[in-house]
Amino acid sequence: MTAGEPVVPPRSDRRAAPPTYWRVPFEWAGGRRVRREADLPFVGWEEATGFPELTQLVGSVLASSVDASDMAAVEALGPEGAAKRILSPPTGFSHRAEWWQLLLYGGAAVGFVLPVTFDGCARDGLDEATIYHMGVAPPDRGRGLGRLLLRKATEILVDHGIWRIHCDTAAANAPMLHLFESEGWARLPPEEHPVNR
Repeated sequence: MTAGEPVVPPRSDRRAAPPTYWRVPFEWAGGRRVRREADLPFVGWEEATGFPELTQLVGSVLASSVDASDMAAVEALGPEGAAKRILSPPTGFSHRAEWWQLLLYGGAAVGFVLPVTFDGCARDGLDEATIYHMGVAPPDRGRGLGRLLLRKATEILVDHGIWRIHCDTAAANAPMLHLFESEGWARLPPEEHPVNR
């Protein structure tokens, strides 16, 4: 090197690792009985796909999520863009329109649940499934409505015929961890996942 030549740092062939976070998987084994209870008089259900404000509802849930991927998607796409992505699952998932449900509380839509099956994962004629996303609008949290959403999705998928439902939630989401456990789901060891935008 001669005087006056710029100093160029050595090139790194390694790319920065994408950020990761921890998720806790849960499993509902096929053949288990579903807890079925009558809804309270002020609780109702409606097919989500026909609801005009579904994108806004999903966006408000994502914007207040503790899930690192939800937060990154809202940061990159805005609440509406992130919601549109959630409402258009990628290849590999299937669902029937009537499976996606809105939770009505006092006549207002306050939550949603999006159960799906995994393509190509059937065993003995039964599908493997997951709850692709669910959530309660921020002002309506703390009323036990998440429990109703989880039960509704479980009922829909069990009635469809599944060999298992495999779900996960962010390790930082203490209310969801408690909810899955209190509803009898089997907790599996935590897994590290990349943050998806």
